[in-house]
Amino acid sequence: MKYAKLSNDEMFTSMAELRALVEGEVHFLTGVGLFQAGGGIARRSSTIKAVGEVVSISSDPGEVNKELRGKCFSIQPDVILGVDKASFKSLYGELVEGVKTSRECQKLDLIYTDGVLIAGLREEERDSKSLLDHSRKPFSQSGTMDPYTSRLMVNLAKPSGKVLDPFAGLGSILIEASWMGFSCYGLDVEVRALEKARTNLNFFGLNCELSLGSATSLPFSGKSAVVTDPPYGRSSNARGMKLRELYEGFFYAVPDILEGRLVFATDSNLDWRDQIRSAGMRVLSTHYIYLHKSLSRAIYVVEK
Repeated sequence: MKYAKLSNDEMFTSMAELRALVEGEVHFLTGVGLFQAGGGIARRSSTIKAVGEVVSISSDPGEVNKELRGKCFSIQPDVILGVDKASFKSLYGELVEGVKTSRECQKLDLIYTDGVLIAGLREEERDSKSLLDHSRKPFSQSGTMDPYTSRLMVNLAKPSGKVLDPFAGLGSILIEASWMGFSCYGLDVEVRALEKARTNLNFFGLNCELSLGSATSLPFSGKSAVVTDPPYGRSSNARGMKLRELYEGFFYAVPDILEGRLVFATDSNLDWRDQIRSAGMRVLSTHYIYLHKSLSRAIYVVEK
């Protein structure tokens, strides 16, 4: 059995990302997901901190200790709920009795959550370095989507091979899709935006097909997951098109090419559920990400 340590900051969003990345059922305790198989999950994730193999799981510290005694580990304690810290402290001595500890030995996550102790050998961690590197792209501007949200959205879309961003902008989503090995396609109505997106992709040695065009008339015949960050400011427009017209036209264009999911970001004050239903799709979930006091993003996850 595998375990995944989830982000405490965006717990429900992290749960959704793990479900999207794992083939099969996932069981959750607070801050932890348990599942049967899967590799490369933490590395490619936005919100999953670490993944490993469960050594022992029990509410009895003695049972956990039986599996650890006589071995050497670099122990990484993690008490998920602050109210449990005192309880864990009283259990810790019994848990590590007869266990050698050294930073040179394999990392062992020792997690306490919901009254359950989980001991697991850490196998992989989130690739935070690539997320930090991607934030240093040559072109950026206020409101540009950050790498963490971009990677999260690509994962929530569950692509089978292709990712289309029809509001490509400066290419933040395309960078993450290409980095994860998907064929990627970007569309935008602004030539200058596409030039900047290409420069940003080239900076990291990545490549996506970029085209000039409108998201309301997608010039693609193939099937693709769709991941995008449309405009949603009060003054936003696309070549004079009103915001509602732009979204409605986009929603009606998506079903013909959609394979997997449509995942898009918008202002949390905007509600697009009726328009999505009218276009023949359904909202699977909505996740909210706080940016600053005047804006929270809503991430819609949509299927046909």
